[in-house]
Amino acid sequence: MLLASLLFFFAACSSKDSAPTPVDPPEPGPEPEPTPPEVVVSKGAYKHVFIIGVDGGGAYFRETNTPRCDEIFMHQATTYQSLMALPTMSAQGWASILHGVLPKFHGCTNDIIAANPYPKNSRYPSIFRVVREAMPDAELASFVEWNPINIGIVEDGFGVEKQTGNGDAEVIGKILNYLNSKTPTLMFVQLSSPDDVGESKGFGSDIYLATLSTVDALVGGIYDKLKQKEILDETLFIVTADHGGINKTHGGDSDLEKYVFMGVAGKTVDHSTIVGAEGRDVAAIAAYALGLDNPETWTGRLPGGVFKDVPVADEHQEQDLPGTEYRQHHEDTPDISIIQAVFGQHDVIAYLPFDESIDDAYGNIETSQSGTIQYEDAYFGKGIVLNNGYVTLKDVKVGTGSFSVALWLKASPITPVDADPSIISNKNWQEGVYKGFILSYRGSKDTKFNVGNGSKGRMDYTRILPSNYDEGWMHVILTVDRENRKVRIYYDFVFEGEEAEIPDVLASTSFDSLTLNLGQDGTGKLSYKLPAQMDEFIMTRDVLTESDVASLKTYYQPR
Repeated sequence: MLLASLLFFFAACSSKDSAPTPVDPPEPGPEPEPTPPEVVVSKGAYKHVFIIGVDGGGAYFRETNTPRCDEIFMHQATTYQSLMALPTMSAQGWASILHGVLPKFHGCTNDIIAANPYPKNSRYPSIFRVVREAMPDAELASFVEWNPINIGIVEDGFGVEKQTGNGDAEVIGKILNYLNSKTPTLMFVQLSSPDDVGESKGFGSDIYLATLSTVDALVGGIYDKLKQKEILDETLFIVTADHGGINKTHGGDSDLEKYVFMGVAGKTVDHSTIVGAEGRDVAAIAAYALGLDNPETWTGRLPGGVFKDVPVADEHQEQDLPGTEYRQHHEDTPDISIIQAVFGQHDVIAYLPFDESIDDAYGNIETSQSGTIQYEDAYFGKGIVLNNGYVTLKDVKVGTGSFSVALWLKASPITPVDADPSIISNKNWQEGVYKGFILSYRGSKDTKFNVGNGSKGRMDYTRILPSNYDEGWMHVILTVDRENRKVRIYYDFVFEGEEAEIPDVLASTSFDSLTLNLGQDGTGKLSYKLPAQMDEFIMTRDVLTESDVASLKTYYQPR
């Protein structure tokens, strides 16, 4: 009876007509905290940057066995289409990589960098100079197999440890020994063997690819050393090349020559294909990793796909070459009173505007003509063509005093082999030790100031020409400061590079010798002529200062 009553009770409670007992809903709990997105900040995230350069490596990394680079750049950023600028040569490539600009701006060639230090005050500083100026105590190093890099691409005077090895293995040995005691903020490494083998056996040949595999192991040795030093987490590691090659050559514009491998590894690097990379971007990547801004003159930028927090980059912002505004210029010569105002405080020896005449507009000196001189439209009014004649400045002496020369030159890059005709000279230019001075022109290369004392004493000071000098008018200023024993050459109102010091042996030597000529040496018999047009020649008995140069620039500014 009791069981029946219980069954009846449960049935009643489950009946559709039975009202359920109200139950209060549970109190709502707190919403779960959303997982914050990972914040990635690459700028300044690294204390060390290593740039490993494989000379002539091109994009051949993907054609051969490179287990160490495969390991290093697994889940990192890579491309086999980093574009190198033309011509695809070593100096042009390495300088673009380190200076952040195209070759037409940095002006480096294999011949130039082998003999000329890179200007310390260039508009286009290397990443080494950028780091040094921002981080005075930074440890900087450049270890190379090809020494011209350390002569003419990496500037002197910024405390960069420079070492050169005879062969890649020796370079690596020097690097590992250096890393035993030093931890650089920035290190550049250049290894040469792929280029050497490519030029002798052929780029892409079996022995070339085997050499690239050997270099891969050497790169791995550097990486292992950083791991041993426990600095990998603070290091951005870059491997790239200056150019590739085809058959046994390079320098052209084929894909095999101009596209190269670029790999970037670091804690904030994206697992991605790098987009739109060029060689000049390497300096920008390194600067960003160290927390530095690009110099205004760099045209390299951060490609997309390198850092997680950096989107695909805009197009490269190109610039005009310095001096472009002057190259194709012509207008009438202003009234002489304007140039007189510019040089009002100076002892002007002569001003030759060359407007259908070789006369000195100041009336200070007499001039004479030898050979044939033609007058053609020039920067202001007319100018003289000197390749078949020359102008003599009669009785002009400089002695042991200071002097300056300023002029416009429209020069042809074509000169005889080893020829360096005179722009202005009073010496016999058959020998540099002969007494007197010359400012000579070596087409497609430089200008040179030489002085001799007639015995064993001489000095030679060269300045590399602007890369676009042959496109028209270029302004040249020479200043010879005898009191402070300094010589400078300006192009287009800008001084870049080292000023020369007049040596002790010439300190009290008169710089006079023979007749002072424009377009010839002092003898008037130099066999090679000056292939140029000249305009607006000015000479003073003192030194033009930076302020004077700025005033002269304003006077000649295209209107």
